[in-house]
Amino acid sequence: MLVSFASCNFLDVELQGATTEEDYYQNVDQLQEALDGVYAVLGSGSLYADAILGRTGLSCDLGYEYYKKDANTVGYWQASTGDTRIQGFWKECYTAINRANMLLENIDRADGNQREKDRIRGEAHFLRGYYYYMLVKRFGRVPVVLTTIDDINSAEKFVAQSEVEKVYEQIISDLEKAADLVLPTAEVTEGWQVSQTTCWGMLARVTLNMAGYPANRKDMYVVSAQWAEKVIASGHHALNPSYEQIFINYSQDVFDIKESMFEVNFWGDNEGVYKTAGMVGRNIGIASNEDSPIGYCQGMLRVNPYFYYLFENGDKRRDWTISNFSYGKDGSKTYDVTPEEGAIVSRKYCAKFRREYEISSSKNTAYTAINFPLLRYSDVLLMYAECYAFDPSSADQTKALERLNMVRRRGYGLPVDEAAPSVDITATANLQEVIFEERAREFGYEMLRKDDLTRWGRLYEQMKLAGKYIEGRGTQYQLAAMLAYESVRQRDDFWPIPAREISVNEKLTQNTGW
Repeated sequence: MLVSFASCNFLDVELQGATTEEDYYQNVDQLQEALDGVYAVLGSGSLYADAILGRTGLSCDLGYEYYKKDANTVGYWQASTGDTRIQGFWKECYTAINRANMLLENIDRADGNQREKDRIRGEAHFLRGYYYYMLVKRFGRVPVVLTTIDDINSAEKFVAQSEVEKVYEQIISDLEKAADLVLPTAEVTEGWQVSQTTCWGMLARVTLNMAGYPANRKDMYVVSAQWAEKVIASGHHALNPSYEQIFINYSQDVFDIKESMFEVNFWGDNEGVYKTAGMVGRNIGIASNEDSPIGYCQGMLRVNPYFYYLFENGDKRRDWTISNFSYGKDGSKTYDVTPEEGAIVSRKYCAKFRREYEISSSKNTAYTAINFPLLRYSDVLLMYAECYAFDPSSADQTKALERLNMVRRRGYGLPVDEAAPSVDITATANLQEVIFEERAREFGYEMLRKDDLTRWGRLYEQMKLAGKYIEGRGTQYQLAAMLAYESVRQRDDFWPIPAREISVNEKLTQNTGW
């Protein structure tokens, strides 16, 4: 073949089927295709399809990775500036940002309904802001790029890092623009699509994080509470009465947009042309055999006993979030009957995402169609309560306690709108610590824990505390856990800027300690 083509000059051949920027962005359908490409990065292997799911250490004090192939990586808290998972995270976020920039620059060229064009513009702004939020939480100071680079050989390609506060300001700007353009929540029927209340809820999250470390903008507690209140007052959202059903819905492609305000949508099993499946329930879940009728699960994420003991008696979230049984080869369940001691607990699995409820009949050993939550309504309720806990002038005390208690009641299987003296928090003393623990119980293994610990300035402290719950080194599980908890350092609030990026961009500087 090489010989037969040797005399051909490929530079003289006109490419067939190639699409250039000049002949694209001509109509709303093409704009939607471009927008789909921005959404799609959320489901890439370097983000929520694989790496984020238990392999980048985001569960912190709640759990640890046990997967020997990932030793000496960020998943074991042994990151380096050359870590491929960190590099992949950076690359994919900026890939999505570049796609959003290109779409925003060209959207006005398209013919079609102006309302549809505005909706697409709004969703593009939201997604650009969200990807920058992912970057600022992982790396701190990052370059903010809002236009595409026409000449890759020009000096324009070198962009210096912006201060953390400036990155947050850009994120807020994008999300506020989005809120005025995206569809009203009543018109959105699928959990993966951005709605107006999704924007408001994410603004509550972003401003709450801006109030904490490292930006420390305490005035943002008031702003965060206001955005959370807008979501609550809209009347579009409510807690699902069943905590377990939230996650069964993710397995069965049921969009409960009252509870699940934004999620990554996975589909199929990657066997066809379109690669749209993920590894939710395959990476993280209760380990099961490749031949099991429920589907194969690697079970990479194990439980730290600290988290297990954090649950109070009667809290139904514990035995859904943490495995209290194991699967046999035939899919049968064997429930734990042994004492719950440290060495036993540290072998338990993250159990929140379960393939036994998956509707796919293929039970592919490598991929699943289970969706993953990015923003739930319970988070909005707890964010409002947190604003009050850290700044009582930012929110209403009665509302803050009631919203905290609604989440707690649901956790115990009680009606969320009825007082429950045995469960309800009625005093504000030590409220910060109450919310600190409640967020762990509610969102364990949803990859939010590192975000929480970082903004509270408690990451290093909590990792060292969690390490004390690993009793001895007698098992391979304990050894894997101790690799993480002994490796953590003060610098680990943020990942290193990838060495490859620093070698390419002369204006980048490395994060402290790396």
